[in-house]
Amino acid sequence: MGARTAQGRRGEPMLGLLYESDEWSDHKLAAELEALGMPVRLLDMEDAASEQAALGCEMLVSRVFASAQFRGHAASLERMARLARTAEQRGIVLVNPGRAHFFEVDKRRATETLAAAGLVTPAVYACAPPAGIDAAALAYPCVLKPNCGGRTTCTAIARSADEARAFLAEAPAIELIAEEYVEPARGFLTRIEVVDGACALAVKRSVADNGLSAYRFGSTYAAYPDVPRTVTDAAERGATVLSIELGSFDVIEGARGPCLIDANSVSNVSEDCTELLGMDLMRAHAEAVARRWHALGATAPHPRERTRP
Repeated sequence: MGARTAQGRRGEPMLGLLYESDEWSDHKLAAELEALGMPVRLLDMEDAASEQAALGCEMLVSRVFASAQFRGHAASLERMARLARTAEQRGIVLVNPGRAHFFEVDKRRATETLAAAGLVTPAVYACAPPAGIDAAALAYPCVLKPNCGGRTTCTAIARSADEARAFLAEAPAIELIAEEYVEPARGFLTRIEVVDGACALAVKRSVADNGLSAYRFGSTYAAYPDVPRTVTDAAERGATVLSIELGSFDVIEGARGPCLIDANSVSNVSEDCTELLGMDLMRAHAEAVARRWHALGATAPHPRERTRP
């Protein structure tokens, strides 16, 4: 479905929706954009022709997840990195901007950038392939996970050096990050969804028996109408620091203040979560993208008129 296009008039500027996972939310976002009158072209970043097609668009929206590598979609990540740089050079608007994408695929860089800005984050102990991590040098408990990944794939809480060694012995030969485990003392993680850099939704996500919090482990979501302002403020500051316009933050509320344990510049919700939470996140994303599109107006040159480097 890599070339599905909402065709406009000949020469009409297009919005390129870049995807790699071909899941419900990507097509839902495209449908919402089309319902708002946007001329959308869905571009499968696993298709070698997608890069060139994207450069013919007036505006691009990235739906390329860091977890792409676990679906065998490493090519999408490579193309997305090149495209982000080229789009910036040519003045093509990218939502989120390339800077946000590079934080999406580098947890260490995102965590250390947030910490440097004065936000509370887990301490980073190591970042290397499994063979390069010394279990004896880590503090426990700690979290071991891919530096470029998501959805808790290949993720574990190690409570001792022996547990860390066992995990590392079975882990794939990819860059992993070892960081401080922050105890969810209140029994849940707080997920903050940001739209246009501001908090649009706050939910509680329960912690599973293995100590992790993830939909695939059976974690449940609940509305969080009384979320503390300090939590939403921290997420909004984080969004500014990482240039995330549309995305999400996982936060643990603790004695040190709201701790940002994960940042994502590509948000995803399942269809049942939309019904449960009473908010259509993809529609909110579409409305934000439409505002950006219309703000371009006649000020942005057509791709064919841009001066190429």
